[in-house]
Amino acid sequence: MGYLGRLILGVLLALPVLGFADCAPLFKKLSPTQISAAHGVILSDLDQGQIVEASKKRLNGNMHDLWWLTLKNPETGRTRQAIMKPREWGDSGGWARAPMEVVAYELNRALEMDYVPPTVYRRKVQVGNDFIHEAPLIYVVPKAQILFETPQSQWGGISKDAVQSDHRILCVLLHNSDGHAKNLLLGEHWVDGEKRPAFIDFGASLRPGTFVTMRRYPAPGNSEPVEVVRERTLKSLKGLSPVHFKSVTDYVSQKEISEILMRRDGIVAYFERLISEKGAEQVVLKE
Repeated sequence: MGYLGRLILGVLLALPVLGFADCAPLFKKLSPTQISAAHGVILSDLDQGQIVEASKKRLNGNMHDLWWLTLKNPETGRTRQAIMKPREWGDSGGWARAPMEVVAYELNRALEMDYVPPTVYRRKVQVGNDFIHEAPLIYVVPKAQILFETPQSQWGGISKDAVQSDHRILCVLLHNSDGHAKNLLLGEHWVDGEKRPAFIDFGASLRPGTFVTMRRYPAPGNSEPVEVVRERTLKSLKGLSPVHFKSVTDYVSQKEISEILMRRDGIVAYFERLISEKGAEQVVLKE
């Protein structure tokens, strides 16, 4: 079985474990099977798609080259827009660890979130005269804008408190100190096409020397202390285990997985302490 077959099979086998069936309330018009199928189709296109257009750009002061690609699935004729982030030697001192884009996507799904765009990892990619040894390919969110620059009435029914809490939890688990405001977007969601928040750029995850917490997060435009948690997210945090990392063991070590789970324990303890001090109604969000 090839890489794609293992990838899709892994997604399908993981559905009961990751709790994808519980995502239905977020996408009220779609069944859990349709939601999972939407991810599977996009992952297939990203993994199998042939590059028919490509341009190299640097945006928002980014110091690293990004490739903007149009991919065409040779079997179906479908086209997709994707961003490719070539992995650089030394990962730019930990600021551009490209495989962490895949880890963030998988972790976001394990926590019953759906903010991180579908992402695959490809090797030996030829783009014109350029040879890319390895790189994540990330689905481009259509009509994306900076989330905090748009009215909350357009956020798909989720509050700023809930979005910041979910984003901060991901960033603390992954020790990603680069979750500034420009990395939170609003665009057409890959599952249902409705406007929803999206999180991007996790390349600085697990960088040595990073220290961030739910209260200490010095990222421009997104540094407020977080003292609330979505009920669904808290439940998913408690259920997170080593099995959820089986699909990403090529990208993170067992020591790093253990450290992520230790940080999970700290996050859960933090919220449980707040619940005991303030009461669940002040801490736990039902949305």
